[in-house]
Amino acid sequence: MKKTKKKLKIDWKSKLIDLLIVIIGITIAFQLNNLNESNKSKAQEKDYLKNFYEENRDNEAKLISALKFSESNKKNIDTLKQILLSKNYEDDRIKDLPASMMTWSDFHPALITMENITASGDFELISNFEFREKLIDTYNSYQTTSQYEDILSDYAKQYVTPFFFDNVRLSNFTFLKENFVKNPEFENIVIGYDALLTQKLKEYKVNLKKLKELNQLLTTANKAYKNNEAGAKNKL
Repeated sequence: MKKTKKKLKIDWKSKLIDLLIVIIGITIAFQLNNLNESNKSKAQEKDYLKNFYEENRDNEAKLISALKFSESNKKNIDTLKQILLSKNYEDDRIKDLPASMMTWSDFHPALITMENITASGDFELISNFEFREKLIDTYNSYQTTSQYEDILSDYAKQYVTPFFFDNVRLSNFTFLKENFVKNPEFENIVIGYDALLTQKLKEYKVNLKKLKELNQLLTTANKAYKNNEAGAKNKL
């Protein structure tokens, strides 16, 4: 007797549906994962921009304070320089004005947020190219400003302070040598100090302009985030 072979019937339609279900499931899971990652990135970007906003709002206040103090010093130095150049050594102001070269207010910006985002490699989270460009430009400007401050500080340590140690009682700024103001070396020191202070002030103003532009962008971004959050809560 011949054995009859049974043909197995494969339900291709059912198999195809199962395959489609698996593919759709994987696609949905992949999309949900991408969405979660996108939301996470947006949340991190928001936090960074908020931190930049708070950091640079304080930096702007610090820079304005340093600028005002330096401008006040500049007026005193300019007056002293004019007195010396005109040889008006009897002017009573000559006893007080030199003290301006012994005091200064440097700008010490907070850099924590930029250091953190750079160290973590998250800078690409800042999706807006204009934001990234402004942040880099402003923080680089901080470094340039610091360099000008260091130059003036080194000048004061190398020339101003030693000269005053020899000629002035620093406790009350009275003169140890009455004719030291007629010394050409003193005149040179004042002129040199004035030139470096002028460059420092110029850099302060450049830095402040960049900082104000950055803060305007950050303020707008933070307002937009707050409005979006408020809108989302109202929908709930």
